[in-house]
Amino acid sequence: MNLISSRHSKRRCVYPESAAYHTYHIRVANRDRVQVEKWDPQNQSLGRPFGELRLLDEFPEEVKALLKSAQNDELNDSGKVRVLGEALFDVLFDDVLRQDFVDFYNRVVHQDDRLLRVELEIDAQSLPDIAALPWEFICLPQRANSGTIWLGTAPNLIFYRRSSQWQPPRSIQLEENEKLRIALVVSAPQEGSPVVYEKVQNELEKLAQKQADRIELLPTVNPANPEAIDAILAKEPHIFHFIGHGRFKNEENREVGQLALVDDFGEAMWVEADYFSELFNQHRPGIVLLQACEGGMLSESQAFVGLASMVVQQNIPVVLAMQYAVSNITASRFACRFYQQLAQAAPVDIAAQVGRRTIALNSTQYRKRDFATPVIFMGVRDGYLFQTVGSGQNSTSESQSPVLVEEIKELNHSDLETLADILKRSGRVSKVDSRRALCISIQLDPSDIEFIENTSPRDFAMQLVFQLHNTQNFVVLCKLCQIIAPNVPGFKSELNSIKDKLNCD
Repeated sequence: MNLISSRHSKRRCVYPESAAYHTYHIRVANRDRVQVEKWDPQNQSLGRPFGELRLLDEFPEEVKALLKSAQNDELNDSGKVRVLGEALFDVLFDDVLRQDFVDFYNRVVHQDDRLLRVELEIDAQSLPDIAALPWEFICLPQRANSGTIWLGTAPNLIFYRRSSQWQPPRSIQLEENEKLRIALVVSAPQEGSPVVYEKVQNELEKLAQKQADRIELLPTVNPANPEAIDAILAKEPHIFHFIGHGRFKNEENREVGQLALVDDFGEAMWVEADYFSELFNQHRPGIVLLQACEGGMLSESQAFVGLASMVVQQNIPVVLAMQYAVSNITASRFACRFYQQLAQAAPVDIAAQVGRRTIALNSTQYRKRDFATPVIFMGVRDGYLFQTVGSGQNSTSESQSPVLVEEIKELNHSDLETLADILKRSGRVSKVDSRRALCISIQLDPSDIEFIENTSPRDFAMQLVFQLHNTQNFVVLCKLCQIIAPNVPGFKSELNSIKDKLNCD
């Protein structure tokens, strides 16, 4: 099956056939409150419950000790791992939110057979200690009487982190016959433990051979020095996969996040997170995968010094990293399963979830920290990252922006006024919360819309439509038409006329 394929393609994995999904967005912006927003597959808001945040100093000593055990790779008991996972759940979910989540999960996953995406957004600058917690351990408490649910590995559920500094990156637009380019970068200094990369390289070579018309594996960079990395990024890979050593603290024991590149003598050249992330100023891939020890670990004092977090700030759509030191076997198992899922047309967040589950289904199970080690930071609305233009096929979900496949006709002033009027009549701009939800559903960052508050529904609708048109954001205009159509059935012909001019697919 092609990596770039229709959203209706059958996926050989544990997830439902339908690409439709619900979203449970958890936002923590201060030490008092946890705000949740729930969306249906059409990005209509299903409520905004909230609860109290449990502070870390309220942790019992047993849980604090387990956090240290996880850092030191001393966990080897599934019961203790579960205690840690349940404690992390209780940080975010008080009794009211816990029941709300259980009810939502059961309805979406078991009754409707839909995907549930759980987004965790924490203001890491204001709450570094909260952001630094290993959330991938999170587990539904037994007292909920709803069985065992590890959020980071559960089938039919996707758990990922979203940065509070999020700016919606664009999906990667592939031309009709353009191949998906993958860059494998290996950094194996002469000293230190060996870097095992052959299994991943072989898997990528097989994938590229099977889908030669779709995938191009660029020449492997080995050894990896800054100049070689700069050169491979000049080839504009869509996926950048780094395999090497990483560490959280430098020689002075300062928390900075470092990777070991290779100098001219084959020895380790440790570079800090800001140096490494700056390399992506030349080209920003759709996915950066850091298969390096501790690459995803966040600092309790400065969460953004973490290597993955610094790369996320470069507006990379998806960053995957390891938050703990991990064996080469475990890291390779995750990476291979991840690429296998991509090859079966799974979106990137599902591929990461299945990768974590693959680790849990092997010998370490839930006794050790391995299953919770891979972290995915995502800045796109869903994991359907790559779009093919002009082929009639794309990998977007039903909620993703439509693809423009022909020349766009200019909308006149009357068309824009008509669209603004229909938008106002839809009821999607009557309140500030509704406006924010609408912006998110069409892949706009609400914080970027200066007129989202203190404007009438009519003025907001007019300003939004004209701004999108003036900035030639035609994909979002198409999405806007699609989103509001169910709310204004009496204006179907007018919307269809505007969509025809935009050539919305």
